[in-house]
Amino acid sequence: MSLNGKYILCITCILLLSIGVFSWRNLELQEDRIREDDREKVALLTEIIKNGLVTIMLEGRGKEFQKFLEALIAEDIEKIRILRPDGIIVSSSIPTEIGNKISPKDISRFKTQKAPVGFSREREGNMVYSMMVPIYNERPCQRCHGERDEIRGILDVEISMKKTIQRIEDSRKSMLFLFIIIFVVLSVSLGILITYFVNKPIAKIIDTMKKAEGGDLKVRFLTERKDEIGKLASSLNSMLSDLEGARREIEKCHNEEIQRVEQMATMGELASAIVHEIKNPLARISGAIQVFAEDFPLEDPRREIINEILSKIEQLDKTVSDLLNFSRPPDPHPMPTQIKPLIERAQKLIAPQAEKQRVSIKLAYEDDIEEINIDQEQMQQVFLNIMLNAIQSMPGGGMLTIATYFRTEENEVEIAFSDTGYGIAQDDLKNIFKPFFTAKHAGTGLGLAISRNIVEKHDGRIVVDSQVGVGSTFRVILPGKR
Repeated sequence: MSLNGKYILCITCILLLSIGVFSWRNLELQEDRIREDDREKVALLTEIIKNGLVTIMLEGRGKEFQKFLEALIAEDIEKIRILRPDGIIVSSSIPTEIGNKISPKDISRFKTQKAPVGFSREREGNMVYSMMVPIYNERPCQRCHGERDEIRGILDVEISMKKTIQRIEDSRKSMLFLFIIIFVVLSVSLGILITYFVNKPIAKIIDTMKKAEGGDLKVRFLTERKDEIGKLASSLNSMLSDLEGARREIEKCHNEEIQRVEQMATMGELASAIVHEIKNPLARISGAIQVFAEDFPLEDPRREIINEILSKIEQLDKTVSDLLNFSRPPDPHPMPTQIKPLIERAQKLIAPQAEKQRVSIKLAYEDDIEEINIDQEQMQQVFLNIMLNAIQSMPGGGMLTIATYFRTEENEVEIAFSDTGYGIAQDDLKNIFKPFFTAKHAGTGLGLAISRNIVEKHDGRIVVDSQVGVGSTFRVILPGKR
């Protein structure tokens, strides 16, 4: 159900409950008032009839007593009867029932209170209201009847409740009609107000957001309202402005990245061509110098110059080889490999330089690491590059710890290289994997870039943590056995 539907349903239920309770309570009060008016009317009528009967009896006109009762029959008055205290009818507006006895239940109500009592009952399918009033044996009456009886008789007046019931029914119908009118008017009014103040603005906001989702970030929701809708519109417009600015920035960065990639591709092709043009002459120069050096005696000082030239040629050869590997990296040929022997081979290759710089190498393995699919030569090159960087960061000596972990939940193998060197500045961390970036005086700045390319080709990643003055940790994370 939509928010609008839920809101209308809740408002409808609240209106039904509140108006219904109010109408029901008001109807009860009206019905009670109608019944109270009828009881007062009957009590007054009964008192008038009683006074009239007492006056007739005191004037000695007893023969006119029955005619007086019969003359009182009207539309609302059903019966007027004079009863003895034992319930025998001695006089009635309906002569045929004289001598009969009323219901013991009715007379018991009067005897319990010995005071005027009124009650409703059903007679012959109609509801009537009966009022029983005692006729006391007062002093004027005692001249004829003596002082023996306290109550000479009971006046019983029955009034039809047809008009009362009809008034109550009419009141109920009026209240129901009024309830429906009020409910409809309030519902329609609230519906119009909700539509104008809530639904339409929300629909416009949704339409604005859909246009923004479609790529039109210049769209805005304009309104002069200062309420919550106005604040929401202001926030939405501010967000769209920020998104538009962010998109322009992303497009700018994307275009710059495309240009950089194109430049790098061009540089890669150019570097590849240059490398091939350089490597062959370097090999010939190196060979020629080695042949030329054979003519010099071992103690000849020119041999030192020759060795320096060969060292520089070897350095140039490594540089162009790294450039070739970066510009056109070979595809890996993975095979099941144990990590521990691979690390140990790399450690042996780097051991002489580590010993020369007084760097200790500590190995820490987890025994439960299974074989993983990697290209042994390429991964060994990664380990060598990271180890070389670590050793070069500790020119005064230190500790290089190589540890392996198996991440069970991620099914990944982690090889961590932690050194105690001078660390990497935070500003440089984001650049260390970029080609040709280096903070050292020696090196081409391609080692880490090549290493990351190799690891990513193995569906892995390299994570670096470093603190200046404390050291660095390079984590090579590779997929586990599948």
